[in-house]
Amino acid sequence: MTLRPIDGKDGYFRDTETNAIINKNTIEFNRYVQNRERLSKDQERLSHMERSMDDLKHDLDDIKSLLKNLLR
Repeated sequence: MTLRPIDGKDGYFRDTETNAIINKNTIEFNRYVQNRERLSKDQERLSHMERSMDDLKHDLDDIKSLLKNLLR
């Protein structure tokens, strides 16, 4: 396997046998992984909040319905 540096892309190399691009910049890769994990956690948190809001909305609708029945 022979690696040639890619012009203008620090830490990126092209494997001359497979033509694959290899990232040898571990700091950049670790940042990418951490950012992806953070975004995943943020999305999970947002989904949980949306489910909670839906539950609250249904509860309020139930309470509203019960109050209307009481007033009749």
